Parts: sequence; structure tokens; C-alpha cells
Amino acid sequence: MNIIPLPLKVKEKSGSVALGRESAVSGDFSQTIELTKDFLSDKDGGKDAQIIFCSDAALADEEYFIDCQNGKVQIKAAKEVGAFYALATIKQIYSNGEIPCVEINDKPNYAYRGFSLDCARHFWKVDKLKQIIDVMAHIKMNEFHWHLTDDQGWRAEIKKYPLLTQKGTARKRTPLSPKAFMGSGDLGYDEEEYGRGLFYSQDEMREIVDYAKARHIEVVPEIDMPGHMVAAIACYPQLSCAEEPTEVSTRWGVLDNICCCGKDDVYNFAKDVIDELCEIFTGRFFHIGGDEVPKTRWKKCPKCQAKIKELGLADENALQGYFNNEIAAYLRSKGKRTVGWNEMLDAKDIMDTDIVAQWWVRHSLGNKNEFDWMAKGGQCILSMYTYVYMDHPYNVRPLKKTYNFSAQTLGINDESKILGM
Repeated sequence: MNIIPLPLKVKEKSGSVALGRESAVSGDFSQTIELTKDFLSDKDGGKDAQIIFCSDAALADEEYFIDCQNGKVQIKAAKEVGAFYALATIKQIYSNGEIPCVEINDKPNYAYRGFSLDCARHFWKVDKLKQIIDVMAHIKMNEFHWHLTDDQGWRAEIKKYPLLTQKGTARKRTPLSPKAFMGSGDLGYDEEEYGRGLFYSQDEMREIVDYAKARHIEVVPEIDMPGHMVAAIACYPQLSCAEEPTEVSTRWGVLDNICCCGKDDVYNFAKDVIDELCEIFTGRFFHIGGDEVPKTRWKKCPKCQAKIKELGLADENALQGYFNNEIAAYLRSKGKRTVGWNEMLDAKDIMDTDIVAQWWVRHSLGNKNEFDWMAKGGQCILSMYTYVYMDHPYNVRPLKKTYNFSAQTLGINDESKILGM
């Protein structure tokens, strides 16, 4: 039986139950009942069938049980979300006006089941985002990780800093070849300006949050800091160490023009952005990036060096760790939990263990940082790019490789500190 993800238990029986607009839908979980009626509204038949939703407190919050036989589909769940996932399964097994007689019991292995979309480098329209969210709901994903800012473009309206969307959205050209991608050649560019005016208004972001929430999906905004901030620095050069004029980046890769964590203004800027976005994003998590932060400018910056000395920090990695903790504490005061890419674990010894490390790259020798982090009590989200990044060619990233990715792939035997994928 083709169900994605594969349920915990499936017991197939003989026969089937015809379902359509004439089927009776009743019971608990009013929201899912209405969604079920909507699903069947354009389907003929099903006159003698019943779909009954029942509340069962013995089940886990996202768990469901389906028993389909003798013209009746009984669905048990503890919460609305479990009933919603049962409906998602019914949609997958519905074919030619009927579903097979079957018993299915399922619940997720992980609390965090995410899909990440980079809208900073390449803008996606609101309608397309909704289509993606619908697909996520179909396969029971529950976290939409929305990458909104990077060196190549800023896509979130921040009213206190209007230049971010007046100027920070547009780059002069876009690399198409590997050499252009890394900024090492002049061949292989699309020479058309890209991105001017392409951003999400605060109303549009609220619209996406509401649309996702109706499908039991949280939206996790990512505002990359203190690295990958060239688009913001192009608008407000005082955020950088040198304060020199620059432009929104036309190359990909790792850039050393990062925010100056020796300046109070940088912390204030980050908190101002967080203030506005936390009024919009109602989920539990807020992603601050934290990856690919070369410290070359910090090593030469008098303000960064003064901050390191003032705080008694060991080095520049510790300065980023201090920055992470300050932002995490501010987010915590707003009811949010901080997520960041696993490179930030270079400062694991001083970082708050409430911060979630998203493990996307093999950064430390033998993955020591990540295993030490979990041993310390910190949690990880597994997103190893060699397995789950879908913008790579199929011969490099076949679907089977992605589908078979697990904690064991990374040598993790104790999954108690794995929040999800």
C-alpha cells in the first residue's frame, strides 16, 4: 500500500469502501470533518458509507488509527492534528472512488519534520508557497523553514528599516556557471538585474503563516546572522566592521563581509528585526542561520577585539557564541526557541543548550562538535546536504538516497537528542 511516510502498522483486509459526496461524515474534530467533506464534494457515490471521527485520549497528539471495513471508516485520534493526518492518509489511498479495507496505526518518529525553501536567492510567489505547503501537509510535514535573507537578497519587510526592501532585494546579475557561482570568473552570468521589489510584505507573511497553520504546519523564519548579511550591509554599512559601501552580492559561497559583533548597533538591529517578525510568526522556532561566518575581519576589527577582551572571551568563535546566546535569550523572552546551523557549535562550550543545531554539513573532525553538543544536552535537526538538498542533480541526489537517510547514516545510535529532520 503506497503511503508516504510509511505508517508504523498496516493490516490489509479484503474488500473496499466506496466514498463520495453522499457518504455520511460525523463525529469529533469539526475542522477535519469539514476538510473531509470538502475532499469528497466533487466525488460521486458513497451513499451507504460512513466516516466517523472519534476522540481517543490514549493516543499521542499526532497519532491516528484508521479501521476501514463493512462500509464504515472509523478514525481515532487524540487531537485535531491526528485526525488531519488520518485524512491525509485517506487521500493517499483513495483511488477510483474507494479506499481499501485496512487498519492503519501511525505516529511520527520525530517532532520536527521540516521542509526548507530558500526565497532569498530566488524569490517564490505566495501562490507557489501555498502549493508547497499543500504538498508538505500531504506527507505530514509540520515545519516550513522559510529562508528569507542572505547575501544575495533580503525578502522580508521590516518597517523600521525600509532600505532592506527598497535596496536590499536587488542584485545586478546572477551567476549561472560554477566559476561565476564562486565569483572566480566572468563567464556564465545572467546579466539582468534580479529581485527589485521582490519581497514579502508583512501581510503576505501573515497570510502564509495562517495558511500553514490551517494545515498544522508552523513557519520557521530564517534571518541569517551574523554572516550572510551582505544584502543588509549594502543598505546599512554601519552594520559591518569597516562600514564601507558595498552592493548586494552577485556571487554565492562564503563572504567575509559580515556583521560586526563588537558593535551594540548590530545587536539592536537584530532585535528590531526579531521584534517585528515575532508579531507575525506564531510558531515555536526562529532560525538565526549562524553558518559560514569567516572571522577574518573580526580578527582585525578594534571593536570586535575590544568586545572579546571586555567579555573575557577566548577567541572570535567565542564572540559568535556570545552573540548567539544574546539573540537566543531575546528570542526566549518572546517565547521562541533558537535554531542555527551546526557551524555555530564551534562555540559549543559556552552556548546555551536550548539552542537547536541544524546539522547540514560535516564541519568538525569526526563530527565531534555535534556529538559533544548532544552529550551536553543540546538537540539537533538532521539536514545533511549530501542527502536532503533537492536542488542538486538527480544523479548526485537520487530519491532513494534521500528517503533512506536516517540518524544511523551519521552514526547516531541514541536518537533522544534528535528533534527531527
